[in-house]
Amino acid sequence: MNRGLKGGMGQVLLLVLAMMGATGIQEAFAERIGDLARVQGMTDNPLVGYGLVVGLPGTGDTSGSPFTRQSLVSALARLGVNARDLASAIKGRNVAAVMLTARLSPFLRKGARFSVRVASVGDATSLEGGTLLMSTLKAPNGQIYATAQGPVNADTPGRIGERVRKADPPEGKRTSGMVLQGGLVVRGVPVPFNGRHHLWISLDKENFTTAARIARAINAAMGGRPAVAQDGRSVQVTIPEESRGEVVGYMARILNLPVTPDQAPLVVINQQSGTIVIGRGVEVSECAVSHRDLSVVVTGKRVVAPKKDRSIPLTYVPGTVTLRSLVAALSSLGTRTEDMIAILEALKASGALEAEIRIVG
Repeated sequence: MNRGLKGGMGQVLLLVLAMMGATGIQEAFAERIGDLARVQGMTDNPLVGYGLVVGLPGTGDTSGSPFTRQSLVSALARLGVNARDLASAIKGRNVAAVMLTARLSPFLRKGARFSVRVASVGDATSLEGGTLLMSTLKAPNGQIYATAQGPVNADTPGRIGERVRKADPPEGKRTSGMVLQGGLVVRGVPVPFNGRHHLWISLDKENFTTAARIARAINAAMGGRPAVAQDGRSVQVTIPEESRGEVVGYMARILNLPVTPDQAPLVVINQQSGTIVIGRGVEVSECAVSHRDLSVVVTGKRVVAPKKDRSIPLTYVPGTVTLRSLVAALSSLGTRTEDMIAILEALKASGALEAEIRIVG
């Protein structure tokens, strides 16, 4: 967790989603099946690699990362430069060892490009201004599927802490970044569809009601009973004989069908930026709250700003209030992001908060 945020929640942005109508009754909105699920076989494939970022302005790895020097000697040897006898003399801080991560789309063919994320594995303070040397990206099976090379863009917030040493960048440590369109596919992952007799639609989020609605929508639109919901996660689709030569077009029609999903209230928290997104109408029911020296007083439908009073170990919440008002009251005190997450998760575990909590970042 980013400890740089522990100074408060002053940067918290409360985005209230209009998930409920003016009457307070939750409205359901139809979405495309393609926005709720994906065809099995269309899953991205994770890739990982190791490389060197060069050209850093004195913000690279120090002698405390000996594997960086060894990697540089090996890279020079592959280029025909014998630097093994000079390895001990390499002390410049313009090189950093990094790990590479990416996700390879199943439809990218040989020669296609994609972006790659790099992250320092040594003690470099910033990757800004560096260039990634050509590195290989491997799949879990150990085979090479892509290469990566290019300038590193660390402008995106990748800081992991505040400035400690004079040599550290003023804006903090930027030890991760992106090589935009620096990945090059050298081996594609073919996913044949035409000729298939069956395909499976996999829901992004397990829900029996949504799966049943998807199957009903497909059967109503395509005729007959080509779709059967097998469980809360997958729907089997039987391809009719006349469409087996054009499965892509058949599935395209299915994925564009509208379906009303069974949605539960959602709370999204970005622990790095402190952003909290709350669905309108999410309420906190009767409960008692105590967290460190924070206390919350709720009277009917009104929330009183919490007080920091260690003499009140437990505060009773007698009524039902919206989560939005509770979070607003807590953030007005400068409650830390980690404390906010702990309070919300405890409310959900106790059953006082009927909403899904999703932590990102």
